[in-house]
Amino acid sequence: MKRIVIGLAALVTFVGGSFAQGTIQFLNSTLSRVIYYEIPGLPPVYAPSGTHIGVFWGTDAAGSAAIAGIGQGTLATPTAVIGSAPGVWSGSVVYPIAGTQEGQRVWLKIAAWIGGTDTSIQGATAYGQSAVVSVVLGPTAGPGTVVWQSSAGTATDRMKPFMLIPEPSVLSISVLGLGAFLLCRRKSKSEC
Repeated sequence: MKRIVIGLAALVTFVGGSFAQGTIQFLNSTLSRVIYYEIPGLPPVYAPSGTHIGVFWGTDAAGSAAIAGIGQGTLATPTAVIGSAPGVWSGSVVYPIAGTQEGQRVWLKIAAWIGGTDTSIQGATAYGQSAVVSVVLGPTAGPGTVVWQSSAGTATDRMKPFMLIPEPSVLSISVLGLGAFLLCRRKSKSEC
């Protein structure tokens, strides 16, 4: 009888542990918004409503280089979306990182994109990402490890606000259009 009880206890612990995953919290606010350079050369604005916010992660063994760059790392879903307060998303929600364990050290970055879908940056018209930082994940039940800070923050295991910039293809088309407009305007005195 004792063996059955011990066996069931071990099974419950194993099954419960297999669903455990590490967690984070953003804790961003109006003091730590994501910035968007909508038009290069003009002052930036805050990232608009509908901007996708995604957490990309990689194992500690893989190193930070494994998730540096556009689309690198494993995207933890669901992604967050900036709501009615420009540049701010759900800051106090405990956010699970599927495929991890509580207490695990991982590399994380936060990325934001306009366009695309909530699970892909394909087709995005603007993209930006934070620096890559090493974080120890919080317990499954929460509270998650806080991973966000203001631009004046000094914690090395937290990310800071970053800027979204138009994708190069969108930017190059805009520059070509502006160049054509200025050229035509210059020639308009004669024959445009």
